Amino acid sequence: MWRYTRAMAEDSGISWRVDTHEHQERTNDWYWGLGLLTLAASGISIFLGNALFAVILLLGAGSIGVLVARGPREHEVRVGPKGLSLDGTLYRWSGIESFWVEEKHDPHLLLTTQGVLHPQLIIPLGDPNRARNVRDYLKRMVKEEEQEPHMGHHVAQMLGL
Repeated sequence: MWRYTRAMAEDSGISWRVDTHEHQERTNDWYWGLGLLTLAASGISIFLGNALFAVILLLGAGSIGVLVARGPREHEVRVGPKGLSLDGTLYRWSGIESFWVEEKHDPHLLLTTQGVLHPQLIIPLGDPNRARNVRDYLKRMVKEEEQEPHMGHHVAQMLGL
């Protein structure tokens, strides 16, 4: 695959900070709507004899409400010779199958991993120059393969998560 060289050992990598998402202010009506829809769906679920689904709906809506209410978090990203580090969690190159740098409108990095919980990581790059630098760096480590974000990413963007 790739060979670890002295130049890589001396390589400090590329690092940057990124927000999780753009924060969208929600009105009180939005939270009331979320709550009322959840209560109605939970009530129907209980009426139909599925209390467990009602509990799952309530927990899911509560989680969405909390995630939407809090602002975006800042993450530290570092690409180095050992792998990609995201807030201290190291994704080794051996566990990353491929990457793609989307440079069109909002540059971001897509990584396909072997992980079960996070099969694809989508990391904003912010700057087109950084996107080119990251792409050139990753070409030495991992296979470049065109990718599209998963459906869950689009749903999260629609919800503002």
